[in-house]
Amino acid sequence: MKKKKLERSKLVKWYFEHRERKDYKFALGRKKRGRGIYVLYKGNKIYYIGLSKSSLRNRLRNHALKDRHKGKWNNFSFYQVGRTKFIKDIETLFLRICEPAGNKISGRFKKKYDLGRKIK
Repeated sequence: MKKKKLERSKLVKWYFEHRERKDYKFALGRKKRGRGIYVLYKGNKIYYIGLSKSSLRNRLRNHALKDRHKGKWNNFSFYQVGRTKFIKDIETLFLRICEPAGNKISGRFKKKYDLGRKIK
């Protein structure tokens, strides 16, 4: 297990990349401020992108053992985000760029910030 810490002022505080499904036990829990973005992979392809505002470990455990994603992915990465207010925007950005097959919703930004609408 290799966890790396970046400088305190950075957006990503801790990360844990390309680990086997069973290693979800090493993800950050509620007491360690396990908030951030996680990515589920099927082989080398991104299958699902999600967020957690409290416990990355619980979210990964549910996806590994209980919910509709069970058995559809084999490894994961997570990125702890220091400021909770940015998590949803980061997830939306990743969803719109990567378009993973396991996500039903692609994420939305507020329409008032869409420059394409202002150009018309």
